Amino acid sequence: MLLRTLYLHNFRCYEEVSFDFCPGVNAIWGANAKGKTTVLEAIHLLITGSSFRTHQMTDLIRKESSFFYIEASFVKHGIEQKLRMTCDGKTRKIIYNATTCASTAELLGLLQGVIVTPDDALLVKGGPQTRRHFLDLQLAQVDPLYIHHLTRYNRAMRQRNALLRTKNADSLSGWEQEMANSAAYLTQQRCKASKELQMSGQRFYCALSGEVENLSLNYKTTTPNNDAELVALKQHHLALFNKLRHREMILGYTLSGPHKDDLTISIGQKEARFFASEGQQRSCVAALRLAEWERLKILSNEVPLMLLDDVGVSLDDTRRERLLMHLQNLGQVFLTSTNEPFIKGFDKEYRAIHLSNN
Repeated sequence: MLLRTLYLHNFRCYEEVSFDFCPGVNAIWGANAKGKTTVLEAIHLLITGSSFRTHQMTDLIRKESSFFYIEASFVKHGIEQKLRMTCDGKTRKIIYNATTCASTAELLGLLQGVIVTPDDALLVKGGPQTRRHFLDLQLAQVDPLYIHHLTRYNRAMRQRNALLRTKNADSLSGWEQEMANSAAYLTQQRCKASKELQMSGQRFYCALSGEVENLSLNYKTTTPNNDAELVALKQHHLALFNKLRHREMILGYTLSGPHKDDLTISIGQKEARFFASEGQQRSCVAALRLAEWERLKILSNEVPLMLLDDVGVSLDDTRRERLLMHLQNLGQVFLTSTNEPFIKGFDKEYRAIHLSNN
C-alpha cells in the first residue's frame, strides 16, 4: 500500500495544501503549531473515519469556514485508488473512487494503517475502554464480519438497556439472542488477536527496550474458555444475561458482555500499569503498535501505513534510536518531529517535509 498524495482544504489550520509522499519515510518537521500532527490526523481520518485528537468533527473545520475537504490518492493491490471526505460539521460524505460510502464502517479496511502518538500511554495506564478500542480498530480493518457483529451487538444492547430501564422483561429474549450471537464472535476474535499480538509484541518489546522480561497479554472476559466453539460461547452469554437480569433491571444497564471486557498487559508477570517504569510502559506501547502493524500486514496481504506523531518524544535516546532504526523494516512511514530526524545507518528512501508557514 502506498499513499501518493494528500490534499487538505479548510482542514484545521490549512486553508489549502497538497503533499506528495515518497514510498519510504516521510518526515514532517517544523516548529510547534505548524500543522505537523494535522497531516497525520487527516491520514488517520481516512483510515478509520475518526480523529485521534477529538470526537467533534466541527473541530476539524478551519476557523470561519463551513466545511472541510480532504482527498488522498493511493495504490492498493497495484491499482490506483482515490478516497475523498467532506464534512460540514453535521453531514459527512465519503467517496471511494466513484462510489459513495453509506457509513464510516465501509471506510474501514480501504486504507490500512497504524498510528503511534504520545497519548498512547493510555493504552497501558488508561481504562479498559482504551484497550478494547485498540483491539476493535485493528480487527475492524481486516474483518468486515467483526464490524458487522460489533455494530449489531451495540445496537441490541441499547435496545436491551432501554427495556431494562422500563422493567419490561417480555421483549428481552430477542435482543439477548442477537447480543449473545455477536458477543460470541467478538469474544473469540479478540482473544485470538490478543494471543497473536503477544507473540510479535514480545519480540518487539525486547528489541526496543533491550530487556529480556516477557511482555504478556491476557484477554479478560467472563467467558471461561475463549477457544470454545461459537455455539458454546453464545450459550454462556445467554446464561449470564439470564442470571444477572434481576440486578440489571434495578441498575438499568447490561453488566456482562464484550463491552465490559479488558486486556491485561503485563511485563515480567506483573501488570504494567501498576508496576512497570515509565520507560517500560512506553516501550510496551510502541511494541504493541508494531505488533498491530505486523498483524495487519499478515492478514491483509498488504503493507499498512505507519504513522508516528512526535516520534520518540516519550522515549529515552536509546529506545528512540532503536525505534527509528526499526522503521526501515516497515513500509511507508509518516513521522512528525520538531527537528528533522537524523537516523544513523538508514538506507530507506527518505523525504523531509519542512513546515515553516501554513
